[in-house]
Amino acid sequence: MSDTAIASTLKEAVEAHRQGFPTRAIPLYEKILAEAPDDAQALSLYGLALVQAGRPSEGETPLKRAIELDPAQPSFRTNLAELFFKTGDVDAGVAELVDVTSKHPGFAPAHNRLGHIRLARQELKEAAEAFDAALQLRPEDMEIAHNLAWALSASGNYSAAYHVLDHAEKIMPDNINTIKIRMEIAKVRLDFSAMHTLATQLTKLAPEDPVGWRGLATTLFESGMYADAVLAFENALSLTGRDGEGLSQLATMAIQALDFDKAESALDEAEKLSPHDPRLLSTKALLLTYQGKREEAEEYCERCFRADPEFVGVYPQLSVLRSGKLTDDEERKIGAFADRSDAIPGARATARFVLAHSFEARGDIDAAFEEYRRANELAAERNANDMVSYDFIGHSAWTDAIINLFGAPPEHRDSSYHDGPEPIFIVGLPRCGSTLVESVIAAHSKVLAGGEMPMMPNLFNRWFRANYQSGAVALGEEECALLAGEYMKGAPARGIAERFTDKNLLNIEASALIAHIFPNAKIINIRRNPLENAFAIWRQDMMKFWTFANDFEALSQRYGLYARLVDHFEKTLPQFRTIQYETFVTNFPECARELIAFCDLEWEDGCAEFQKARKVAPTISAVQVREDVGLKGDRSALYGVRLDPLRKLLEAAGVDLATGALSN
Repeated sequence: MSDTAIASTLKEAVEAHRQGFPTRAIPLYEKILAEAPDDAQALSLYGLALVQAGRPSEGETPLKRAIELDPAQPSFRTNLAELFFKTGDVDAGVAELVDVTSKHPGFAPAHNRLGHIRLARQELKEAAEAFDAALQLRPEDMEIAHNLAWALSASGNYSAAYHVLDHAEKIMPDNINTIKIRMEIAKVRLDFSAMHTLATQLTKLAPEDPVGWRGLATTLFESGMYADAVLAFENALSLTGRDGEGLSQLATMAIQALDFDKAESALDEAEKLSPHDPRLLSTKALLLTYQGKREEAEEYCERCFRADPEFVGVYPQLSVLRSGKLTDDEERKIGAFADRSDAIPGARATARFVLAHSFEARGDIDAAFEEYRRANELAAERNANDMVSYDFIGHSAWTDAIINLFGAPPEHRDSSYHDGPEPIFIVGLPRCGSTLVESVIAAHSKVLAGGEMPMMPNLFNRWFRANYQSGAVALGEEECALLAGEYMKGAPARGIAERFTDKNLLNIEASALIAHIFPNAKIINIRRNPLENAFAIWRQDMMKFWTFANDFEALSQRYGLYARLVDHFEKTLPQFRTIQYETFVTNFPECARELIAFCDLEWEDGCAEFQKARKVAPTISAVQVREDVGLKGDRSALYGVRLDPLRKLLEAAGVDLATGALSN
């Protein structure tokens, strides 16, 4: 074979190799080496192809022979590193690449490969350094730029990641991968506004790419536009195929969108595809719970537990359906998971809360209290890992600013700023009895239960940060209409009902803004005995954004700030009404009528029999809401002196221990 023929064959082999077909390249390399056995480049590439084809033992000899022939060639040693990675000796491979980059700092492929390995090993700082070195050598290489941006964002250095992505966009505007990385950073940072813009851009540039549609579904969901989120997610499924996991996710979104028929249909389809998938079984159990089909829900929980005893998401559902009681075998398996040091703190916390409920249900109060304490410690560890904590000083200043900004009642106005149904806001603290109140109102024929809608907290927080230093609030009609319209984008469509409930308890802080932009809305605050309420929060596996939930002192401080807001709003907002939970349940017939009258609705007997009115109750209290009204959730007497520290802290926070009102 002539030199020209060898060069031509090598070119053909390298092209096949580059396209990801090492098995096609191998016989071509062998043909060359039959004629030129000491061709160092062919030897190294041949060895690399053998490694990539799953034949590492055969690749070792040619790889090392190439280095013997030309020890100064950095690519040969970079190829040898692949042998180490393939055979599991990652440390040796890293050492080889580190040595190559040290002796040949201008060889970009070694820096780039080292970056990949560092990133896979979660050595984020070192990965970013390696990719940065590669990009300095190849500034026009988009793949290296993207790798560096991923490494920087994974380490939390978002400003540097954005700088690299800005560089990438100059090289190639509207690049799909650049947008995807920006979108992922926005998702991690919970910047759903930026994520929405990027996802929308991606769906237009690459409508066949499911990533954009999934991102858009996420942002719409987080904005409370649940029906639109379902449509976007269905677009993603049409591109990826309708598998069990995706259909279960679709069902979860449909439940939140109150489209229970779509949720049920998706779950039925998913069950045919993946009948033993834990997520499917857990989601089906949740829907059945909401539908009041308790026995079927419990059966699906048990199937999920059998399929995967470590699928933590099903633990709380099983606990609710069993009124806390677990079997000995379930306690043993959940306890074993809770003790696992390799499991994440949040999952272990969930397991311990469920164990505590079980101990309490069988009357072992000492064991239950200790398990609740351990569960809250793990939940606090989870929050710390996620850099989430309760800032009492900051929250106090925030509360002061709300009271100062909204110091006077809003001007009276008869007409609304929006078209469509009128909202009824139900506010308070978690575990206050809000589900019961919403169920009574939603049993009315002219009211639709909206559940916990996210629109108002997002809107209020953004508006308040921009306006809290402006002195007394001065909202013009145009701004009120704009804010009301933004909120109503996530509300039920016109014609479905005259009114709807929004039971997002965080709206307590937004009550004054609500009164301005929805002059005909009602705001109903549910207040519960503070000891019972605070203890109910502490013994519940709360989501991490309830940052005060895991500590008696923080709970008491938060309750004190809540009491201040309620006291202020009762004095300044005519449409704000506090319902004392204990009074409401002990004098239910009269109080229910007063509640419906306050909502400017005619009494309907169905409101007194709300348990029968709702076919589906999408709330964690779905089981309790179908039971008779009564003080079933009070537990402080069971725990006695164990709660004395909480009592003292609540008093110190200025809270009346009987009602939860601000002490005089």
